[in-house]
Amino acid sequence: MSLKENKGKKSNMYRFVTHIWNPVRGKCPYECSYCYVNKWGNIQKPLFFDYSYLKDNLGNERIIFICSGCDLFAPDVPIEWIAAIKKHTMQYPGNKYLWHTKNPQRLVETIEPGPSDIACVTIESNRGYPSISKAPLPIERITYLNKWEGKRMITVEPVMDFDLDLFGGMLLETSLIQVNIGADSSSNGLPEPPPSKVKALIEHLEKHNVVVHRKDNLARILAA
Repeated sequence: MSLKENKGKKSNMYRFVTHIWNPVRGKCPYECSYCYVNKWGNIQKPLFFDYSYLKDNLGNERIIFICSGCDLFAPDVPIEWIAAIKKHTMQYPGNKYLWHTKNPQRLVETIEPGPSDIACVTIESNRGYPSISKAPLPIERITYLNKWEGKRMITVEPVMDFDLDLFGGMLLETSLIQVNIGADSSSNGLPEPPPSKVKALIEHLEKHNVVVHRKDNLARILAA
């Protein structure tokens, strides 16, 4: 069985996720400097699809994070792989599926959202940090997330320094079921915002009735 139970209480994984399913694995082309998979260095394989996962029984009443170790919607992932994974999830409509990406343009172009599908897009700041990540710019991500016609979620992790009014407005301009905020889990030397700014962002979102999930690693910044 390739479907793994989430041990989120012992890591920084989303606690609301019950299971993790990684049919596509390998080196992510975004090469984000802070990504935990960097510790694997040169042993990472090129992206590949493990077709044996299509035999998995995904069960019922689960929240499944698909491809937690790479971006399923990165440019190098063949559309046939995405289609095969989506087709398999449709056999188990009693679950909820977290389609997590930094490239929502491709998500919108390849997935027809159903009631079981949640788009979760990572947007670390309103500012672009091209020296840290090769992912699309934040404004591009929010633009295409707004074109997703299903449930929407944003993850701000690792949170990097932002402009409060601009970033707060960006997060509020789309209809969200939740915003997840987390910090750098290692010492990657990222341009982090001061605690006061993060607290102000959370207060701003909650004032507008947005559910904010604080990931465990955010406590480091808030306590500073």
